[in-house]
Amino acid sequence: MKRKKVVKGIRIALGVIAILVVVLGLVATGVLGSMVSKGVLYQNDGKDTHDNSLKQLETWEYDLEGFLAAHEGKDVTAEAEDGNRVPGTYFGEGNETCVVLVHGAGGDRYVMYPLAEQYLERGYDVISIDQRGSGVNPDPKVTFGIHESLDVKAMVELARTELSYETVFVHGQSMGGQTVALYASNVTPGETGAADAVVLDSPVPGMELMLLEMFGDGNTKDPFARYLAASGKIYMKLVDHIDYDDADTIEIVKKDQIPTMLIVSDRDEVCLPDQEEALYANIGSENKTIMHVDSVHIEGVIVDPEGYMKGTMEFLGSIK
Repeated sequence: MKRKKVVKGIRIALGVIAILVVVLGLVATGVLGSMVSKGVLYQNDGKDTHDNSLKQLETWEYDLEGFLAAHEGKDVTAEAEDGNRVPGTYFGEGNETCVVLVHGAGGDRYVMYPLAEQYLERGYDVISIDQRGSGVNPDPKVTFGIHESLDVKAMVELARTELSYETVFVHGQSMGGQTVALYASNVTPGETGAADAVVLDSPVPGMELMLLEMFGDGNTKDPFARYLAASGKIYMKLVDHIDYDDADTIEIVKKDQIPTMLIVSDRDEVCLPDQEEALYANIGSENKTIMHVDSVHIEGVIVDPEGYMKGTMEFLGSIK
């Protein structure tokens, strides 16, 4: 009898320990999930994204003053369907076609001005926008294109309705390319908010994939990296109502029916060429093309503007 009591006591103790381990595990997962969610969604909190753009332009030795002296921009604002006010600079020089430019992570609309200059020189008007969490966009959350794609749609609608452009293209770089890819996959060709074609320069291949690479220092199979990403995914979905899967670019582009060009930076160490090739293979549009450039991440237009724009113009010029 005494032995049975001892065994029973041990079982109860082990059960309590097991429960405590589970509870502590859940608490730890919740705490880590909260940290991951905050770090991702508010990644630009306290950062000067405009200054980051200016520093990047200096690194590229880009003549910003010369561009602004030659091209007068005008502030424009569109309203997304969720009520967000989308800020942009409009360079309207009387051309028949408008291109909406979407920047990547950490900067603002100014970092797209080298590309804007190339389009303006070739007879296109331009609107360069601030993504959410960047510049003066009022929404502080960065959602890897999930919410930002609504801003792109709103600016395309503004270009058509208020600025009276019949033809509108959209061109995004890096996380901006991801935003544009998600946007193109969630609009219907022919509707007011749908661009006539999109250009994706080195788009982020997926929210979860990028987090795994970041947490695992390039190793997406690292157990702790996977645990961190999973913790953030659960927390973000339950608390912030944002699902990593909605920013799985490689998967989402299967729905893309807009004419789409993908630009791959062959020496890219951020969005790897093989990931970009996988993304291209999944693009659902029957009208798609791919161009490889000999550059690091998104710098094709910087190191070889003529070659970069030649390929881009050939694609956009084919759009009827």
